[in-house]
Parts: sequence; structure tokens; C-alpha cells
Amino acid sequence: MGFTKTFSDGSTPEVAIIGGGLSGICAAIQLQRMLQLTSYKIFEQESNLGGTWLLNSYPGCACDNLSHLYSLSFAPNYNWSRKYAPQAEILDYLQSTARSYNIYGKVQFNTKIKRMRWKEERRKWELEWVNLLNNEEGVYEADIVVHGTGLFNIPQIPQEFKAFRGEKWHSARWRHDVDLTGKRVGVVGVNASAIQIIPKVAESNVKTLHVYGRSPGYVTPQFDDTYSETWKFLFRKVPLFYAIYTAFWYYALDSTFLVYFRLTWYSVIHRAIIYLAAWWQRYRQIPDPVLRAKLNPTRVLGSKRTVLSNSYYPALTQENVEYHREAIVEVVGNKITTADGETRELDVLIMATGFAIPSNFPLGYWIGRGGVDITESWTPVARTYFGTCTPRAPNFFLTWGPMSGSFHQSVTSVVEAQVMFMIKSLSTMMENDYASMEITEQATDNFATLALRRSAISAAQVPPPPRVVYCKSMIDTLN
Repeated sequence: MGFTKTFSDGSTPEVAIIGGGLSGICAAIQLQRMLQLTSYKIFEQESNLGGTWLLNSYPGCACDNLSHLYSLSFAPNYNWSRKYAPQAEILDYLQSTARSYNIYGKVQFNTKIKRMRWKEERRKWELEWVNLLNNEEGVYEADIVVHGTGLFNIPQIPQEFKAFRGEKWHSARWRHDVDLTGKRVGVVGVNASAIQIIPKVAESNVKTLHVYGRSPGYVTPQFDDTYSETWKFLFRKVPLFYAIYTAFWYYALDSTFLVYFRLTWYSVIHRAIIYLAAWWQRYRQIPDPVLRAKLNPTRVLGSKRTVLSNSYYPALTQENVEYHREAIVEVVGNKITTADGETRELDVLIMATGFAIPSNFPLGYWIGRGGVDITESWTPVARTYFGTCTPRAPNFFLTWGPMSGSFHQSVTSVVEAQVMFMIKSLSTMMENDYASMEITEQATDNFATLALRRSAISAAQVPPPPRVVYCKSMIDTLN
């Protein structure tokens, strides 16, 4: 389809992109590719592009989705080394893709956005920024804001662990300068990052490794392998081979969304397959029935992400590794006490405790139309339209925002869809000379009802949703 690329006077909107990870890179490239728009700036608080893959460099860090599905559709990578690419390779892909589209010249690095406010009289967003190296401050006015900071950039550190007096760090801020050889190490958490970290720590000649995990999840086999030069040749040179390969795996993985869908006769089959695969993985890799029982999940399948790993369970069976399902009740000095009364001394504490997602939008950070604090208006739950925009925030687009993302498919497909929604909205604005566009309350409520109904365990608990209104529901505010 054709896109309108300028307003009637030949001008283009000024776009501010917050975040230089996958989302920010995708948004910048698509603005150039689809709209030939170069009047944008990326604000990145780190010293380089890469986002999650720049910050997370812990041992074992890798994509838990197929590498080719993590590639941007318009920038395919035919040279992935294996099915589940390691962190360094993904980071190189993102940065090299940004360089190939000349994105680096549009980035203001080491810059944090302190506050965003919609200026109704000017129909623009006012962004207050600060340089994290020299504390220089400034204001940037933008017609459009694309917020692409993602979900995995602010470590969640439980208050009790701040009292630990040994070496400690979060998985997303790995201390590569600390040698773990001969150390007594503790890892808190048993979700996706921890499951990649634990096998690497266990094989690093630590004296002991204590794993603390109150709520073990479902772990299934990971069918990982390297790509030979023959495979890479086929991807590059044989017509349609790459397209067929990626399409097959995309739809194969997409069918697993039924695991997270409300209970129906056709989702039961998918759930049964995952249950069986997770049980078989535990049974064949953990001979000790006591340890196996500790690792038996108690949560409903789909309430947490299912993790792929072939090395996690074997690591837990090593003689110097001990798994603790009991809750941590006290942290004093370098000692951790669990609910069973046992106290253990540690030299190093590694916290794989997730990320503080709500802190991406602290109170006072995001002020929308009419002086409304958007974060406050999201109480008790965030309200978005497909995770992409929200009422009272004209000309504001989120990538992978609340009520979007998925546990079963690559985040890249979600980000690309949301960025394309933004591209089409900008084209509509320029075609009609609109100064601003805003999603309606009704369309947002309709989507929220639809999302709740489709994800509910029992469809009878939620009334049928009203008709969902898409782009035509947006308020068109004329100059």
C-alpha cells in the first residue's frame, strides 16, 4: 500500500524515539523505509545501541526463541550460528543493522528522558532530558513520541537482599570482574535468566552453588543445533527457502498460543503436550525423586513462561549444587536463612529476580492531555489499545507496551506490528493534515474486554465484548 509521506506543505513531523534497543532500531528504520522520514532523534541512556542485549551479558545469555524469528523481517540474517543465538551474536546483529541504515547519526547517547508533557496549545510533546555523563539538561519538542524502552531494563532487587554484605549483583548487571572459582555462590530465582545462568555457574568451579526458587516453572527440551555452511548457503541463495523455513517455524510456534488461551477442548491438547514434555524432561534428567519433587511446578501451565533448556536440570544434580524451594526469611551479613531454619554462608549472591516493569513509568514522568498523569490513570491496571497507545496521550506510541507481548512467539513480530501501526497512523495524519491523533476511551475499553475474555480461564466469567473499533476510532484533531 502507498503511504503519504509529508503534510500538504511538504513538511514532516518531528519524531522522538525513546530507547535504542530492538524497538527503537525497528521504529527508526521503518520511518526511513516506509515514509522516507529522517526528522527523528533517538534518546538512549546507554553508550551504545542494543537495549536488552547490551545490558544482559551474563554467562549463558541467549535467545530463547528461534534466531531467524528474532530477525527483523526487512533485515534478515542468514548467518546465525545456531538455532538459539547467543547474546553477543544478537547484539552484533542489532548494531550492524543500525549501522547499515545509518541510525547511529540520529542517536543522542547517555541521555535519559526525565519527563514528558503534552503541550496542548502547541500540539507537541515536551521532553526534558539529562546527559548522564555531564548532567547537562535540555528540552526537546516533538510532534510524535515512540516509547520503546522495553520491559527488561530496570532490575528488580527485593529489599531484603540489599542487606547482603558479600559480592552481589543482578543478572542484568553482571560483574565480569569477579571470579567465581572456589566461591560459595547463591542464585535467587528460577525463571528464564536463572535457568540460563545456573548451568554456567555450576561448571565454573564454584565451591558450592545454592539455588533459591520457591516457584519452579515448566522446563521443556530445547532442540538447539548449529547451522552448517550448507544451511547458510540455502538461506542466502535458494529462492523462497528462507521464507518457507521461517514461515513454517513462525506458524508452528504461533499455534502454541493455545497453551495461554482459556481452557477449551482444543487448548487441552496443547496443554497436555507441554505437560508431558515437561514431566519427561524432569523424569529423565533428575534421577533423585526428592529433588524431582521439589522441581514439580504447582502453578497452572500458562501462568508463567515455559522455558527451554537441556542443561538446567543436569546442573542441579551436581554434588556441589543444592536446590532450596523454601522461602528466604532472613538475610544478615553474608548469611541467608530459609523457612526450614537452615542458614547458609555465601560469598556471592546473584539475583535473577526479574525487572521492575511499573518503574518504566513513574508518577510525574508522563503527563498527557489535560495535565493527566498517565501512570496514575492506569490504576489499578494499565489501559492500552493493543499495547500501542492509550487515551489522553495524543501522538504517542508504545512498543511492547502493557497488554501486548507474548510468551509463545518472538517479540520481534509484536514490535514490527506495533511499529507498522505507528507508520500507518503517521501517514493518515499527513494525508489529512491532522495535528494530532488520539485513541478513544471506547476503543481502549473494547480491547481490554476482548483481551480479558480471550485470556480468561473460564469464558463464562467475562461478558462477551462489544465490537472492537480499530484505527477509525481515533480522534482526528484538526489544525
